[in-house]
Amino acid sequence: MSNRKRIDRRSLKSTLLLAGYLALGLATQTDAQTEQQVEVKIRGFTFVATQKPLMLNVPVAITIQNEDGERHDFRSSMFQGMSTQVETGGAITYGRGIGGVFVDPNGNAVIRFTAKRPGRYEFRCSIHPKMKGELFLLNVQAV
Repeated sequence: MSNRKRIDRRSLKSTLLLAGYLALGLATQTDAQTEQQVEVKIRGFTFVATQKPLMLNVPVAITIQNEDGERHDFRSSMFQGMSTQVETGGAITYGRGIGGVFVDPNGNAVIRFTAKRPGRYEFRCSIHPKMKGELFLLNVQAV
């Protein structure tokens, strides 16, 4: 086999390998963009939320981590009338218009839904009424 054919085959293999990596990278990036993430940590009887502007009509996952030694509640009017999926304590429940979720000490929960209405939504703990926070659902378009 000539040197030229060997180089062309190596070049073709390298090109196909690179194309495969690029396709995998794009697929991973697309999957990452299909669900918007909001993290809420409960620490010292305070909600600490991190979020970026959320786009409407794109799935949202709110992960709540209770780092306190007491049970807390994450409740909001934002879920009224919306189909939701809640994962907590190893169980997944589905429903429409949940009020919220109780999170045991050192436990976590994930609430998934698709936001349809923009607005500023308060969330609170019904057990400890001074605990409150806000989420912002904005009508932001992808650039």
